[in-house]
Formats: sequence, C-alpha cells, structure tokens
Amino acid sequence: MNSYRRKAAILIAVVSVALALVAGSVAWLIVPGEGAVDGALMAALAAIACGLAIYPIVVHLNNENDRKSRDLLKSHIALLEAMGKAVAKRDSDTGDHNYRVTNIAMAIGEKLGLADKPMRALLSGALLHDVGKIGVPDRILLKPGRLDDQEMALMRSHVPQGEDIVDGIPSLADARDVIAYHHEKWDGTGYPRGLAGEDIPLSARIFAVADVFDALCSPRPYKDAMSFETAWGIIRDDAGSHFDPRVVEAFRPLARRLHRQHFGENGGRSREILERGIAKYFF
Repeated sequence: MNSYRRKAAILIAVVSVALALVAGSVAWLIVPGEGAVDGALMAALAAIACGLAIYPIVVHLNNENDRKSRDLLKSHIALLEAMGKAVAKRDSDTGDHNYRVTNIAMAIGEKLGLADKPMRALLSGALLHDVGKIGVPDRILLKPGRLDDQEMALMRSHVPQGEDIVDGIPSLADARDVIAYHHEKWDGTGYPRGLAGEDIPLSARIFAVADVFDALCSPRPYKDAMSFETAWGIIRDDAGSHFDPRVVEAFRPLARRLHRQHFGENGGRSREILERGIAKYFF
C-alpha cells in the first residue's frame, strides 16, 4: 500500500468510527425500549459501510489524478530533451552531448548529496544549458578557428538569450540557475556577471565541471578529443580558479569511470543511463 492509500485508509477509518459512535449514540437516545441497541448497532454499521464504499472511490480518483500528473511530467521532460538536443545538434555530431553532461552532472550531484528538488533543477538546467545558442549564427558556432572579440561577444550572448527563453515559463524556472551561471568561474573571472565562490549557485558550479570535462573529451570543429589524463589534468589544475574545489574533489573518484562510460568503447549508452536517472528523481 503506497503512502497516499495508507493515509486515505486511516483517515476514512477514523472518520467512519467517529460517525459510527455518533450515529450509534443518537440512535440509542431516540429509539425507544428494547430496539435501542439494535438501532444503535445498525446506525454504526451503516456509517462504517459508507466509509468502506467511499475508500475505493477516493483511491480511484487519486490514481487518475496521479496518472495525468505523470503524463504531464513526461511531456515536460520530453520538451526539455527536445529543446536541448535541437541546440546540441548544431555544434556537435549528435545530441549525445546533452545526455553526457547531464549524466556527469547527476553523478557529481549525487556525490555531493543532492536529491529531490535540487537534483531535478540540476537535471533540467543541464538539459537546457545552452538553449540560448539557438540565437547564435552558425558562422560563429561552427567556426573552426579562434573567435575574435566581436565573435566572442556574440557567442557569450547565448547566456542572456537562454535566460530570456525560460523567463516567464514556470515549468522551466528550475533550469534557470544552470543556464544563467554555468560560465561563471570560482575566482570571479567568468561571465556574464563575474560572480565568485559560493555566490554562484551550486547547480551551476557542478555543471561547469561536467560541461568543461565533456568539451575537453569530445571532438569539436576546432579541436580533437583529448585523452582522459589530459582532460582530468586540466580540471584538477583549474580547481580554485575556474572550478569550485569541493566539486572537483567530488568529481575526482568518479572521473575515470564516467569517461569510460561515456567516451570509451562501450560509450553511446548515455541516453539509457539518463532515462534511469530521470525515472529516479522525477517519478
């Protein structure tokens, strides 16, 4: 019996017993003579029978409401995935980038003890982290060489554009911290606001490590994929400057396994892994 059914059963039982006592007492007082006992008993049994009849109706209505809520949530998650994948496909070979970074961020979040709403916010933000790139021209997004200052300014505009996309949409509000702050740096040299240290939301600090690690380990139009050792060395050395040292320390024992899982010979299962995580934290 799930939590709701148990609570409903207890509530209906208590109410039914209370009504039975009241009905029985009233019947005892108003039914004359020897029929008082029988009248009280019948009234009490009728109250209990009403409770038994009501319980399955209450459970059915709750199950129907729960089913509709789950369907709505599934649609919401599918929308997050579709929006994120549409952007990821523009500057990588497949949409797997979004699945990988979300899985890596989820693993770090679990190591740091995130659960429930904070974890759901992290996963939602990870799926939509670069949604603002929909407004960045392909000539910049796919440029094989180094961006000049003007091009870099346009590239960095994807952060406020992403914020504009999710602002005012309550169902996407949880994703905003990652979208808005994942390019901030621990030492305050990031963008767009130059936040430092714990002024940067934890979800964004976690995602920054996941995003950079994935970028280092993935091929891009302007570079080849780096080895695990090289990529991990960059993450490790940038703890305290680019990254929150506590997040890097949480990532350290996970890094090689996550690299093997998402970039090794058995890679390509990122979506399957993410589906298990979504089932765990959203349903």
